[in-house]
Amino acid sequence: MKGDGFMNDLFNLEVKKVRDVRNKESISLYAKIENLNVQQAANQTDFLNLLLADETGCIYAKKWNISEEEKKHFNNGQLVYVTGYGNEYNNKTQLIIENMRLTTDEDEIDLNLFYQSSPIPKESLDQNISSYIEAINNPSLKNITKSLYKKYKDEFLVFPAASKNHHAYISGLAHHVSTMLDVAKSLGNCYKEINLDLLYSGIILHDLGKVIELSDYLAPEYTKVGKLIGHINICFEEIKLIANELRIDNEEVMLLQHLILSHHGYLEYGSPKRPSILEAEVLHQIDMIDSRMNMMMQELNEIENNEFTKRIYPLEGRAFYKHHIE
Repeated sequence: MKGDGFMNDLFNLEVKKVRDVRNKESISLYAKIENLNVQQAANQTDFLNLLLADETGCIYAKKWNISEEEKKHFNNGQLVYVTGYGNEYNNKTQLIIENMRLTTDEDEIDLNLFYQSSPIPKESLDQNISSYIEAINNPSLKNITKSLYKKYKDEFLVFPAASKNHHAYISGLAHHVSTMLDVAKSLGNCYKEINLDLLYSGIILHDLGKVIELSDYLAPEYTKVGKLIGHINICFEEIKLIANELRIDNEEVMLLQHLILSHHGYLEYGSPKRPSILEAEVLHQIDMIDSRMNMMMQELNEIENNEFTKRIYPLEGRAFYKHHIE
């Protein structure tokens, strides 16, 4: 229990930072839930045990006597507004939460303070992706791609490309697709046999199902349809539906669907089919290059020259050396 009459009106507190939490002082702040679990106190009541973070640091926090609704309402990765007070425990300051809610647009929070974002602004990514859509000459492929991109554009431009590993940040999906398109254009200059209309369309749509497979872009978790169907099959069906709506019934639809079904390359990697046309194999290889480059660069950017990264488990657990050559 708090004492000494130190509590103020929690809802009229100046918003501060994690670093400002002090013992027996009231505070309000915005923070990201880095870790959360439900535990049981000695009196058999449930409480939330959390690790909260902002750009100034991390702090352990507790919210006592939680309801069943609160157990379901809060998850890792969410951005919350909390009011409470500092409490010394085992010679460390923790935060005892009195009230906690999810943030809304009205809070006008700079998300870049709490979440990693694409190094390229979403407006620039949109412009680049849209330019490749306009470069598609085949009317069937262009109409399908343009229609699906327009349908899911708002989500496409902010969702991550994955919940972890590669491009797992705000606008990661658009960043991934934009880079892949640039690589495809270069390869098209080297290998004239590649049908760039089909390849561009496949690249833009290959991970479109992620905006349905994942719950949201700030704290992404797999949805029910994501777990049971998956983004590959979701996109396959989306292409079928939009083609019917546009009254497009030709081989291009089937070829595009094949690119979606085979872009993971191997059955054990989740592809229902292995690549069986030139553009499908190229799409798979570009996807692998960009995803692996992203994982390597994320780790290399965290270290100094002449150091090794930590082991990157999706890359066979290898550590990479950051050399410095003039």
